[in-house]
Amino acid sequence: MAAERKLAMRAAVNEWISDRFPDHRMLLSHEAPVYEPSADAWNVTLTTKRNGVAAVPLGTVVVAADASILAAPQPADVLAKLPAHAPEQAPARDAVSGERWEFRHGDGIAAAAELPDHGIDLLLTDPPYGISQRYTCESQVPRRLRKDGSDFIMPKGHFGDWDAVDPHAWTDAVLPKVGGWAVTFCAQAQIGTYTDIFTAHGFVAVGPMVWQKTNPVPFNHRYKPVNAWEAIVVGKRSGTPFGGEMVHNVFVHKSPSPQQRIHPTQKPLPLIAEFVRLFSEPKGLVFDPFAGSGTTVIAARQQDRAAVGYELDPALFGVAAQRVEAELGSLSLL
Repeated sequence: MAAERKLAMRAAVNEWISDRFPDHRMLLSHEAPVYEPSADAWNVTLTTKRNGVAAVPLGTVVVAADASILAAPQPADVLAKLPAHAPEQAPARDAVSGERWEFRHGDGIAAAAELPDHGIDLLLTDPPYGISQRYTCESQVPRRLRKDGSDFIMPKGHFGDWDAVDPHAWTDAVLPKVGGWAVTFCAQAQIGTYTDIFTAHGFVAVGPMVWQKTNPVPFNHRYKPVNAWEAIVVGKRSGTPFGGEMVHNVFVHKSPSPQQRIHPTQKPLPLIAEFVRLFSEPKGLVFDPFAGSGTTVIAARQQDRAAVGYELDPALFGVAAQRVEAELGSLSLL
């Protein structure tokens, strides 16, 4: 098939997805067209994003040679097959665990109440903070294509009702349990809020750090500088040692690609591993009440720390549990 025809067909499927799945496009992908002689048309298979786990087939879009859509699955049928958007139900299991690590389905804020005061050596987390509200709506920024016809997901619109949490509510419950460092991602506008919260809870507010992305999304680049950094606020209990070498407070790491993510705000594993090394001692306990894709649990255990993480969303927990088990199942620590 000529490259131009392939691109036109995939562009047509891309447009079909954008029109029908404005809130779910980040979860959908499409394969290269395959010719079907009996229909004299091309089949384009819809799948979930691979994101570190096996893709789930969602149906087939039939495309004519002129890139017109001849047949397509019903949107409701596609949505019913999406693991993260099927009717909510309890996950098949409520926890996965191994040697000195646990990843549990549940409310991490409530679970913190069961921990002893100052029992957490490192709180390392990325609470929801309304990031999707910064982006424009789907109609303004559609899905786009790479040069080979594969889809490239631009800012994603509304992430879901989970994408907000009161900074005071969760920190009031969790910070009393922290005896060492506390490291939390936040909105840039929340830096002062979290600094004040840490101080109010008796922490030395070390101040903000920056995650600089080497591959920022070129959103609205014609009208303003591209946002290439995220904020992290750091605090510690007085006298807590710093286990790292001399480092700057700007950490440069590539953001996970859409194909690598199981969560829209997933952080890079090397970045989280670096924070684990710097802000905790070997054998210490790392806790994440908003564990999402499980990255903190994976990074902490790979660095020989004990790790406990919680994820409240049942569908996300199910996918993330598979990822955590795959990453840590063959882990061999000395």
